[in-house]
Amino acid sequence: MSKLREHSRTDLFDASSIADDLVEFKFDYFFTGKRTHKKSHIIDFFVVTWVMDAAENLFIRYCNYYGDGKTWKMVVEKQMRELMADISVGATFITSELRFFEVEKEKHLPVEKFEQKFLDLKAKMKSNH
Repeated sequence: MSKLREHSRTDLFDASSIADDLVEFKFDYFFTGKRTHKKSHIIDFFVVTWVMDAAENLFIRYCNYYGDGKTWKMVVEKQMRELMADISVGATFITSELRFFEVEKEKHLPVEKFEQKFLDLKAKMKSNH
């Protein structure tokens, strides 16, 4: 049984780091995925996490994972934590912001809606990617 491993990553950032982690910032995620075979635990899993700071800079991370789907919730939370750390959100702020963070099945989208939501999010960026 193979763990859910990152297969590819795309980062689209309006800035190199968040403007100010002391000021409130927004974050969210959405995902899609499918089993490789009907009765298999192995999945193709796609996750978009994003943060928008007070200056409306957008930081988007789009990752593709492949492997056993049992840990999908942990993978989403880990991706969110890593994105926040990579854009210079302080460790104490990450902990406090994610204290009540729960990955929910409701954030799952069919492939077409997932791709459209990603494109809509990308269109909100200040820089053209």
